[in-house]
Amino acid sequence: MPKVWAAVLLSVSLWIPQPAWAIALEQVPNPRRQYGGWVSDTADILSSSTENELNRLLTQLEQRTTAEMAVVTVPNTQGYATPKAFTTQLFNYWGIGKAGRNNGVLFLISVGDRRVEIETGRGLATILPDSRVQQIIDQHILPKFRNRDFDGGTLSGVRQLTAVLQGQPVAEVQASSALSPAAVPRADGREALAVAQGLLEGSLLLLGILLLGLGWRRSRLPVYLKAERGGAKVLSLTRREQGTMAVLSSLQSAPIRRLLYPGSLCLGLFLMSVSGNWLVLVLPFLAVVTTDGILGSKRGIPFQPVVCQSCGRPLRPIQPQVLDKQLPPAHRLAKSQRRARYYGWFCPACQGMAVVVREGTSCRHLYCPRCQALTLDLTTQILQEATYSSSGLKLEILTCPICQYRSERTVVIPPLRDSDSERDSGSTSDSSDRDSDRDFGGGSSDGGGAGGSW
Repeated sequence: MPKVWAAVLLSVSLWIPQPAWAIALEQVPNPRRQYGGWVSDTADILSSSTENELNRLLTQLEQRTTAEMAVVTVPNTQGYATPKAFTTQLFNYWGIGKAGRNNGVLFLISVGDRRVEIETGRGLATILPDSRVQQIIDQHILPKFRNRDFDGGTLSGVRQLTAVLQGQPVAEVQASSALSPAAVPRADGREALAVAQGLLEGSLLLLGILLLGLGWRRSRLPVYLKAERGGAKVLSLTRREQGTMAVLSSLQSAPIRRLLYPGSLCLGLFLMSVSGNWLVLVLPFLAVVTTDGILGSKRGIPFQPVVCQSCGRPLRPIQPQVLDKQLPPAHRLAKSQRRARYYGWFCPACQGMAVVVREGTSCRHLYCPRCQALTLDLTTQILQEATYSSSGLKLEILTCPICQYRSERTVVIPPLRDSDSERDSGSTSDSSDRDSDRDFGGGSSDGGGAGGSW
């Protein structure tokens, strides 16, 4: 029974925001330059089907009205005064909207801050006032986000915004129309509702127990790591190297969480339905944070025990301050720059250690090909300024301060665009610009829009 209750408590952290790496403004991928789309899912919370639908809607919006809307998700906005300040700066950094018209919209989701910000260009003040934006956030986005339905909330919000910008009537769903007295006879309705509620509660209980049991059993499968003397080789949790599998694939943390978290949700909904008090849903969530923290502090990586691949004995976790002294200089530099986290284990029998690195999402492209650490620094030099009639050139230099690796590449800077000619040429020139330019149109914002927390 203690293991069962531990599984129940452990599975609820889906509802608790997890620690995330801070992301710099310049590190947010520009979807227009990256692939010609409108969605940059840095926090990885949107499904591919949702991204495709969002790109379809926003491409259609730009073709019909010339207005530009970007959807961006980030782990958090640490390093900036507020999520609103980050959103405004990103809006103006990319130049969302057409220059001179300032008809851009930035839909930003900060998962770590549990915050939604919708920034609007000053040219949309009459079409999309701040009060209307706040209404869309409160009625169509936040209710779904509070249920962790990021796909549904984002799609609903974008559909409302695009409908307003295109002058289409927005259908308001009346809550009172869901069940009308004429549709369901009162006496039969009560009986049917009681039967349905009983079936639902039983299904939730059985499904919750099944998922929790499978998840807990899978979480006890050991992870085998090779302990070597000196621990010079650092294994990656996410990066495949020379045909080897990433360590994360053997940890199976994602499959485990896909079992434990839904099982916890089912059990919480069952308790809430039986007791009639939604507050009972919070109790498992608080307990799972404590349990997950205890497991994480013991093993460095939650859930599964770590075993020596050579002798089959359990490995002992190495304290972070001790591990720092054992890491090679390149990896110590990467850790000091907050580009990665390192976990280590020691085998008393083999007298060896195994070290694993978890890279920050925005830093995975900074691996040095020579010393195999996250130590690359990127600097840029302008070789030739871009003009309205010709493109420019810039030199991107990658250097490693540890092994003195250096790599250079020349990148073409697209020509500048004349905002006056764009304004005078109307929709014809706008259409040609869309075909020839894969970037935002140079709009700006002075802080319009609204936001909300879930």
